[in-house]
Amino acid sequence: MAQRKSTFCRICDPHCPLLAEFDDQGKVIRLSPDFSHPSGGVACHKGLSFLDVHHDPDRLNWPQKRMNGWSETRGEFFEIDWDSAMGDIGRRLKSIRDQFGPDSVAVYLGNPWSFDSSAFVTLGRFQDAIGTRMRFSANTQDAANKFVVAGEVYGSSMSLMMPDILHTDYLLCIGSNPKVSRWVLFSTPNDSGETLKRIVQRGGKVRFVNPRKVESSTIETGPTLRIKPGTDVYFLAALLHEIVLRGGADDVLVAQYGKHVDELLRFCSLYPADRVARVIGLDASVVEDVAKEMMAAKSAAVYVATGVNQSQQGSLCYWLAEMINFITGNLGRKGGTYKPSGLLNYFPPRVPSQQFNTSMGAFRLPETMEFAAMPAALLPDFIESGDVHALLVLGGNPLISVGGGERLRKAREKLDLMVSVDIFRNATGEMADYVLPATDWLERKDINMLVSGMQSVPYVQYTDAIEPPAEGRRSGWWILARIAQATGVMSPLDDHPDASDGEHEINAVLAARALSIDILRTMPSQTATFPQEDRAVLYERCLQHEDRKIDCFPDAFVTEGLIERCHAIFAERVDEPDGTLRLISLRTPYMQNSWLVNTKRFRQGRQRTNPLNICEVDASSRGLRDGDSVRVFNQYGSIETRVLINNDLRPGSVAMTHGYGHERAYGLTVAVHRPGANCNALMPTRPDTIEPLSYMSWLSAVPVEVEKTRES
Repeated sequence: MAQRKSTFCRICDPHCPLLAEFDDQGKVIRLSPDFSHPSGGVACHKGLSFLDVHHDPDRLNWPQKRMNGWSETRGEFFEIDWDSAMGDIGRRLKSIRDQFGPDSVAVYLGNPWSFDSSAFVTLGRFQDAIGTRMRFSANTQDAANKFVVAGEVYGSSMSLMMPDILHTDYLLCIGSNPKVSRWVLFSTPNDSGETLKRIVQRGGKVRFVNPRKVESSTIETGPTLRIKPGTDVYFLAALLHEIVLRGGADDVLVAQYGKHVDELLRFCSLYPADRVARVIGLDASVVEDVAKEMMAAKSAAVYVATGVNQSQQGSLCYWLAEMINFITGNLGRKGGTYKPSGLLNYFPPRVPSQQFNTSMGAFRLPETMEFAAMPAALLPDFIESGDVHALLVLGGNPLISVGGGERLRKAREKLDLMVSVDIFRNATGEMADYVLPATDWLERKDINMLVSGMQSVPYVQYTDAIEPPAEGRRSGWWILARIAQATGVMSPLDDHPDASDGEHEINAVLAARALSIDILRTMPSQTATFPQEDRAVLYERCLQHEDRKIDCFPDAFVTEGLIERCHAIFAERVDEPDGTLRLISLRTPYMQNSWLVNTKRFRQGRQRTNPLNICEVDASSRGLRDGDSVRVFNQYGSIETRVLINNDLRPGSVAMTHGYGHERAYGLTVAVHRPGANCNALMPTRPDTIEPLSYMSWLSAVPVEVEKTRES
């Protein structure tokens, strides 16, 4: 019988448990679901297909150094040894830091790095040792609004509440498509929609709010309320106003734990259902019906995800969703929203912010810097202005995934040093002085730390490296430690000179629950489960304001301009011309950001090109047919692609998928020949388009125009 080892996927938040199967030579040959796992063990095709990535011949094995100048579009890279690479990187970083100060070194963190527990734990210490406040990440592309708002509302950025999806009687799911993209900052067993079906089977209801009918929305789950793109904040305000008018507030709970409630309700009263109906594209009766359904349910939960986060007003949307959960008494109720137990029950109080002055203005950052994230869309501006002289990109691809990639390409010419740490030489790595080969998630020890406190079935799982790293690949932990050492700042290797994989960091995290790697190795599936606490315990654990209250109308929303901005955007939407098109993101099962772009099986048919999805009504009014070549453009950029008629979209909405545009990613032999159109070239990048407070990029509901090209 073939040997098997327990492991888990690290592509998205569910961390689906897997079994790795080996041949007689000890090489992994198959990944399959671990159905014996406490979470249920279902896995999707992305994780099950990861061996395509693991064995990809384009994987990097040794450090690569670019030898030619930036006037040449294509880089010439040569393999060098680690000591030579680290020696030069360290000398140059030290020189830049000494000459221009620690903030002249910027770090960009990509999502894959967040799924590497030892590297993620080490990153904060590395940035502190360098002394830089120029910390950028994918967070301001997808979820920074939630951390910032949790800090303002509950007093801790880690007080992120989860829907009690296994018990709820009513789920309002906004800007999410869990059947395709799973859940965001929430981990529940990956069951292809069975959990949603069970809500209905036990007599509950599920409602989706989205500009298109999502794949999760079926007869067995529930309908999609096809809202106009980018208007969710007004829908949520109207919904809360309607609930309160109908007597749906839990007055006792609100009086005990709420503050600034009157200000919240006054804000919502400005957006009654009949006033917002035309702007949101839903009849007032629809809002009223949702309010009545929520009030009639024994328990209910409002959940907002990436499609909302990336709009102009993701912070206010998340705030209002949390307020609906609280005001209705569903916060801390079984079947409502709650804070699951986890490996790390860690709720550091929010600390006063410091003002970080740059040539681009002042930015508001926490004193501890632990949860700081500068606006990634402004990274080119910081480079052009001379604030940033060195850039370290860790498991990211900002040239593709952040708006205005060509601005970053142009700004790169002003950098004195750029380093990319990745498993491939991707489009961003093509611009780097050095590309350093990291391990993938089958080549390292790890725990599922990222989703601690965000699981409907709370557990921690350990995995050994399923295969030793090939040739010269190194763990993210070791690469950071060596860069720090070479730069002459504090390094984990100072205390553990013989370490290479971050085992000490993993054990330090596990110690919070009196666990260790050795203990987990003795457990089935190398997994320890945690008992659930009472749902209402969150009021004791998670409220970290000094008065132990929930701030229902934080001052920062006013002082940072979010409230005034909300009113101004509403006025703009009232006057918006009929026929305006707004571009939203369309998730597919064949793409995970830009992680899977070089996987041939996922780049077939329409997945090669990233078409513009448009409904037949909007296409016909523009003289477009299925398959036509079109130019999609606005004041920020222009791209060319083809039309795909998709009547799941409501009129006025068009959609494309994030993660394409690899025509200059010469290190990716599949992706470079099937680059697809990068819709992020159309995204706003001016300072006044960044969301205040959270610094989130505006990546959804962006106005665009479409015209047929001559090729058609």
